[in-house]
Amino acid sequence: MAEAQHSAWGASKFESIMLCPGKHVLEAGKPNSTSKYAAEGTAAHQVLTWALQQGRIAHSFIGIDIEAEGFVFVVDADMAGHVQTTIDYVHALAGSDGVVFADIRVNYSTYLDVEFDAAWGTADVILARGSELIVVDFKYGMGVEVSAEKNPQMMLYALGALQAYNGLVADFDMVRIAISQPRIKAVPSEYDMSVEALEVWGHNTAKAAVVACLHAETLTEHPQFNETFLRPGEKQCKFCKAKATCPQLRAEVAATMLDVGYTPASPDEFADANVVPVSEAVETLDETSLWLSVCLDKANLIEDWCKAVRAEVERRLLAGDSVPGYKLVQGKQSNRAWADAKVAEATLKSMRLKEADMYDFSIKSPTQIAKLGPALDKDGKPKAIKPGATPPVIGPRQWPKVEALITRAPAKPHVAPVSDSRPALEVTPVVDDFTDVAPLDDLA
Repeated sequence: MAEAQHSAWGASKFESIMLCPGKHVLEAGKPNSTSKYAAEGTAAHQVLTWALQQGRIAHSFIGIDIEAEGFVFVVDADMAGHVQTTIDYVHALAGSDGVVFADIRVNYSTYLDVEFDAAWGTADVILARGSELIVVDFKYGMGVEVSAEKNPQMMLYALGALQAYNGLVADFDMVRIAISQPRIKAVPSEYDMSVEALEVWGHNTAKAAVVACLHAETLTEHPQFNETFLRPGEKQCKFCKAKATCPQLRAEVAATMLDVGYTPASPDEFADANVVPVSEAVETLDETSLWLSVCLDKANLIEDWCKAVRAEVERRLLAGDSVPGYKLVQGKQSNRAWADAKVAEATLKSMRLKEADMYDFSIKSPTQIAKLGPALDKDGKPKAIKPGATPPVIGPRQWPKVEALITRAPAKPHVAPVSDSRPALEVTPVVDDFTDVAPLDDLA
């Protein structure tokens, strides 16, 4: 049976609908959006697929243009190096006897008990080695570190791989889930579980999430729909297409920020409400750091909501819809640029301008120069050039001389949730830097 072009129960969004069943209802019919960063990730995935399927190294694709989601990217040494890190990891997992499948569509509909063409996804890499099934996901972004532990997206891919290959390629009894994020962390995140435990999760937890979403579809007009099925939170709201118009998220923001004893039920009530005075908020927060913790969680959610609201208003106005109180105006002109740089250069030369007047010479940044150098290992040391690879402009022997000229300011402390894998910094309270002294009376 042929699969539909769109997966109703896509793996990438499954965790979010597990957390918020109503999201499945609110997102229906909403337009998809993308960004240059997401498109760049798609381009990097294409390099990974080509390299694995053709048995080539990522650096052999340097200089190739890749069109992704309306953007065009040129594969450079930086992208190739990160992709190659994942390729090396895959080859290490496969060993000499593993079977590697790249960019494989898998179907997990049996476990969710839905139509065949409603539940599928594309796994970056699937490996079969002995009785172990390994599913690898490559993430090119630098924003959020993703853990493989009990990751719903990866567990669905693994279920799909089981549905396709168990008993055909091998009889699996263990599953390894791995997420490679070379731009964030050198060592991939891994999680092991038995096939039995994975299938129990699929037939129970994952299937129950689908049932909850379908139940939400039938109760959209129920008075308690918002409170029952919409559950705002950072994970489920982050990429939600309905974030700007979600009534429960709006209520969450109102309850946190507005100085009212109830949730505004209309636009007029929302407009008339006042923001909680900062002085009162500070007095409350000073009571205990637990308040700070809770409020920071809310702050992230509210900041994302504000961005989504602005983006939705702009989208509607650009589409010709009206938003009371707002309009589109002509923005500031962009920076001036030559329509044709070569023609401009020739024209200015014909005017006999001096080079110092025509050109602005400056040395490129260390990051730009590094792209001319060799690929580096996890310790920052130059890797040996593999046979057939295009040699870098700056060779492995020359690079240490360049590296010795580079300096970096120390990394600044950054607030992160406890779940972040980076070790916590040990900071001594300021009061500990002082010692008790005797009262002045005792010194007399």
